[in-house]
Amino acid sequence: MTITAAPGIKDGCLMVRDKVLLAQVPENVVISAAACDSAFAGATSSTPSSRHVFSLGVLERYRFLCLFRAKIWWMIPRVGKSGSEIPMETQMLLLEATENPALHDELSSETSTGDTFYILLLPALDGQFRTSLQGTSANELQFCIESGDANVQTSQAFEAVFINSGDNPFELIKNSIKILEKHKGTFGRIQNKKIPAHLDWFGWCTWDAFYSKVNPQGIKDGLQRFLEGGCSPKFLIIDDGWQETVNEFCKEGEAPIEGTQFAARLVDIKENSKFKSSGSDDICTDLREFIDKIKEKYGLKFVYVWHALAGYWGGVMPSSETMKKYNPKLVYPIQSPGNIGNQRDIAMDSMEKYGVGIIDPCKIFDFYNDLHSYLISSNVDGVKVDIQNLIETLGTGYGGRVTLTRKYQEALEQSIARNFKDNNLICCMSHNSDSIYSSRKSAVARASEDFMPRESTFQTLHIASVAFNSLLLGRLWFQTGTCSIDKPGNHDFKLLKKLVLPDGSILRARHAGRPTRDCLFADPVTDGKSLLKIWNLNKLSGVIGIFNCQGAGSWPMKQAAEEMPNVPFTPLTLSGNVRPTDVEFLREVAGEDWNEESAVYAFNSGSLSVLPKNGSLEVCLATLEGEIYTISPIRVFGQDIHFAPIGLLDMYNSGGAVEAVNCRITDSSECRIKIKGEDVADLEPTRALSLSVTSDWTQREEEGDSTITLTESEQEEPTWENKASDGAEAQVSDWEADGEDAVVEAVGSDGESVKEGGFEEADTEEGFVEPPEDAKIFVGNLPYDVDSQKLAMLFEQAGTVEIAEVIYNRETDSSRGFGFVTMSVVEEAEKAVEMFHRYSFLIAVVLSYKMPRGFKWKTLDRNKAAPRGSRPERPPRVYEPAFRIYVGNLPWDLDNARLEQVFSEHGKVVDARVVYDRETGRSRGFGFVTMSTETELNDAIAALDGQTLDGGQSE
Repeated sequence: MTITAAPGIKDGCLMVRDKVLLAQVPENVVISAAACDSAFAGATSSTPSSRHVFSLGVLERYRFLCLFRAKIWWMIPRVGKSGSEIPMETQMLLLEATENPALHDELSSETSTGDTFYILLLPALDGQFRTSLQGTSANELQFCIESGDANVQTSQAFEAVFINSGDNPFELIKNSIKILEKHKGTFGRIQNKKIPAHLDWFGWCTWDAFYSKVNPQGIKDGLQRFLEGGCSPKFLIIDDGWQETVNEFCKEGEAPIEGTQFAARLVDIKENSKFKSSGSDDICTDLREFIDKIKEKYGLKFVYVWHALAGYWGGVMPSSETMKKYNPKLVYPIQSPGNIGNQRDIAMDSMEKYGVGIIDPCKIFDFYNDLHSYLISSNVDGVKVDIQNLIETLGTGYGGRVTLTRKYQEALEQSIARNFKDNNLICCMSHNSDSIYSSRKSAVARASEDFMPRESTFQTLHIASVAFNSLLLGRLWFQTGTCSIDKPGNHDFKLLKKLVLPDGSILRARHAGRPTRDCLFADPVTDGKSLLKIWNLNKLSGVIGIFNCQGAGSWPMKQAAEEMPNVPFTPLTLSGNVRPTDVEFLREVAGEDWNEESAVYAFNSGSLSVLPKNGSLEVCLATLEGEIYTISPIRVFGQDIHFAPIGLLDMYNSGGAVEAVNCRITDSSECRIKIKGEDVADLEPTRALSLSVTSDWTQREEEGDSTITLTESEQEEPTWENKASDGAEAQVSDWEADGEDAVVEAVGSDGESVKEGGFEEADTEEGFVEPPEDAKIFVGNLPYDVDSQKLAMLFEQAGTVEIAEVIYNRETDSSRGFGFVTMSVVEEAEKAVEMFHRYSFLIAVVLSYKMPRGFKWKTLDRNKAAPRGSRPERPPRVYEPAFRIYVGNLPWDLDNARLEQVFSEHGKVVDARVVYDRETGRSRGFGFVTMSTETELNDAIAALDGQTLDGGQSE
C-alpha cells in the first residue's frame, strides 16, 4: 500500500500519511494543496461575517503540544491528549502520531516508537483575516478567523490553517515556516534577517531596577556597581520612563486609581526633564550628553531606548502641538473574544476604558522617522519597541487588525533601516500571529512574559515558556529574555561571570534553546514528574540544560492554580537522563572524524564522562536546581588521537568558546591540533583533562590561534604537573611525581591496610559484608580532580556501583591517583573492564581566559582487581617499561635494604622501596621492587611468590 503524506479528506476523516487526524469532518471544510505534501485547511459559510468559528473535526487520543496566548501579550505552552484541552488563541499545534494505514485505528498516545512522526498545524493569516485554533468540550478542533473590523467581512477562508507532517519535529517546524514564508510573502524567517550586533554582548535593562522612575543618576550608579563587581555590560536599555508623557487621569496630590497608569500618553518625541537640565551640578544637560558620558566612562557599545509601537501605553496625546502633525485621534480598543476568553489583562482593560491616541496610519512612518532621527542625533543605537499587540484591538475603521498591524510594522522596519544601520530593533509584547507573520526584517523579540528575579515561583514558568515558545518564535526572531538583571546592589556577580566574559561578551549558541524531543509532550512545571531539558548547538559541540521546574509555580488557567492560589510550593527531587542524542543535528557539527562517542562535561558537578552515541547519564535534581552539559563529539585524528574540545570550563556554555579545530599529522609523527577560540584577548589552552601516555604535549601560538602539538614519545609517562590558578605549584606527592604506576594498595577509613584483593578482616568485624572478589575493580592513574562521586558516575555506565572510593593522601588530603570500584555483580564488573580498559586518550582541551599556562594530564588505567596473592593483568606499555612489581604483606620491620637483598638473589635490583606512613613512620606492609630485565622480574616472581620473608609472606 502506498502511504500518502499530503493531508486530504477521506470518508469524512482528515487523513495525514493515511492516518486519521480528525474524524467527523464537516462538509464545509476544504483542503487545498500547498508545497511539499503540505496543505491548507479552510471552510466556507453561507453568511459573510467579520468573525467565523469553523469546526475541522474531532481530535482524540493524540499527545499534543500547543502554544497559545494566555494573555493578549504572551504565549505559553500547554500539553494534552484531546481536543477539549486545546485553549482559545492557540497559535501552534504539534501532534505526535505513529504510522498506521488503518482508517479507524486505535491511536497510540503514550509512547514514542521508531515509526513516530509529527503533525503540525499553524493557523495563518488569510488576506485581511487572522486565524487561531481552539477546542471544545466535545473534542472538536475549531479554527476562528477574524478581521477585527465589522466592515471587513467574508464567507470563506481557504488558507486559514497550514498542515504539514515530518519525522523530525524541529525540521518540520523549520520547513513549514519556510513554505509559509514563500507562499504568503508577508514575513521573513530568521535565516533571511540581519542579526544586530548587541546580541553578542552582556546587556542591562533598567526596568526591574527602576521601573518608570528611571533617571540618569540611577543608571550611572547601576553601571558603577557593575564596574566595581568586575562584570560591566556593553549593552544598555533605558526602558520606560525617559519620555515626555502626560496622564490626565492621575491628579497631583490624589491617590492614583488602579489602571490609570496605562492611560498616560506621549506629548513629545524628546526626553523628559529627568534627562535634561542646565545646572552645573547636574549629570547631563540632555540625552545626548548623558549617553556620551556613560559610553565613555563605562565602555558601553550600544545604548537602546524604549518606546511603544503606538508611542506610549495610551498612544499619543491628540491635543499636543508636537503630535498634531501626525493626525492623531482618540479611539477605544475592542478586544477579541479570544483576548477576554482566557486571562484578562489590566493594562488592556484600562486602555479599553480610557482610550488610546492613535496616529493616522498614513503618518505613522513620519512619526517613527522623526523619533528615530532624534534618537540617532542623541547617539542612541537602537530601540526596544513594546506593547505591539495593542494594534490588533484598534483595527475598526482601518481595514482590520491584520491590515493595521502590517502598516505599523512595515513603517517601523522602514524607519529602523533608514536610521539604525544594524537592524537595531527589539520587538516586545508581539506574540500575536498578526505581528509574527507581518515581520519582514525585525530579527529580535522578547520570548516570554517578565522574569522576576526574586520570585522563585515565576522562574520555572519563565524558563519553560522561553524554551517552548522558541519552537515557533525562534524560526522568525532571535529570542531574548527580559534583559533584566536585578537592582543595583543585588547583582550576583559570581553567577554573572559564568555568563559573561571579562571583556563583556557572551558565548552565544547558534540557535534559540528548545526542549529536547522527549520533553515536547510533557509538562515540566506541573505534572510532578518531568524534568525540562533544553538543547542547543555551538559550532563544534552541543549543549543541554536540564532543570527541575516542578513544585514551584503553576501555569495560568490551570485548575490547580485556581484552587490553591496561596499554597507554598512543595520541593520535589526528580531523576532523569541526559543523552548525546538529545542534541538534535549533533552530527552536523561533529565533522567527518567523529567516532560517534562524545565527551560530556557537567558544569556544576565538574564531572567528565565519555558516552557512546546512544549512551546516557542519570541526573538527580531538586526543585529549582539545574545542570548544564557540554556535549563534545570525539574526533579521531590519525589512528589513536581522540580529541574533544570542551571550551571554557568557567562558563555555562563552555563549548561556545571553540570556533574551529584543525588537525595536521606530519611525516615526523607529529599531530598538530589548531584551536580557534572566540575573538577575545588572552584565550588559550591551559590544560587537558586527559592525555594519552604515548604522546608529549606542547603548545605554541600560530597566527593568533592556539596550537597543540602531540608527538609520539618513547619516554616514560610524563610526571604530573599543574599550575594552580594563582600560579602556585600544585602539591604533588613523591609517589605521584616519580611517574610510577598507580598504587594497588590503599588505606581504609579506619586506617588499617586495605589490600588490592579485598578488605581485611577488620572491616568485616565492623559489620562490613565483603562483596564478591570478582566484582571489584582497581582503578589506577586517575586524574587528581576525580573524586569518589565522579568515579561512581563514570562507572554507572556499566551497571550498579555498590562502592566507589578514591584513595587520598592523609597528609595533603589530595588524591593519590587511584581507587577501587565495586559493582553489584561480576558481569557488570567485567563489562566495566571492557568499557574502560586502557582508557588513555586525549578527551578534552580546556580553554582559559586570562589564566596562567600549565597543563594537567594523566591516563586512566582500569583493571579488574586481582585476588589476593596474584598480580593484576596490565596492558603492555608502548614506551620503555619499568620492570617493577608490587610486594605485599611484608613484615613490619623489613626495610629497604633487606627488601633489596632478598630480590638481588634473582637478578639486578634497580630499586627497592618499602612504603611508610608519613605521619607515624611505620611500614605500611608493602613496597615496590624494580628489576633490570623482564626475565629477572619473572624469575623473582616465580621464586618468591607466596614465600615467607622474615616472618611475613610475600604477595
